[in-house]
Amino acid sequence: MTHAGVLLRRVRRGRLETDETGLELASAEAAYLEAYAAIPGLTAELLRAGDQAVGYSFVVTNEAERVLFEIPFHEILGRP
Repeated sequence: MTHAGVLLRRVRRGRLETDETGLELASAEAAYLEAYAAIPGLTAELLRAGDQAVGYSFVVTNEAERVLFEIPFHEILGRP
């Protein structure tokens, strides 16, 4: 039996950025941990580019593109 994966996709200020594939991971937990690890580095990149992480988040979907949950950057960074 195969286990369906989940996709980790980036959202920018409320609209889904279309990346061709997202990052396919084995489970929702793996997607959360990947997002948790990536957010500080992505925030640094945004700041270097003159942007802020306000309104950014990751969204985790199943293969049918149904949203399972969203991870706002500010929740990981610890600020509103």
